[in-house]
Amino acid sequence: MKQYLKVDTDTTLVRDMESNAIVSRDMDEYSKFLRISERKYQEKIKFDNLKSDVDSMKSDIEEIKNLLKSIVQNWIINI
Repeated sequence: MKQYLKVDTDTTLVRDMESNAIVSRDMDEYSKFLRISERKYQEKIKFDNLKSDVDSMKSDIEEIKNLLKSIVQNWIINI
């Protein structure tokens, strides 16, 4: 069973006697942390998707550009 010792400077903190770690017992702050973490994770996924979309569009534009060059060259040759 875990044993905790109260921290003198903050009533929401305790020291885990097994690991010697300082642990917060403030569930509101923990919930807030989880919400912020989830939001940052979702923003990262959105950013990664947008980056992938932009990279795909760059590739498509490059392909269109090459096709247009080829069409123009063939048109010039056939004049």
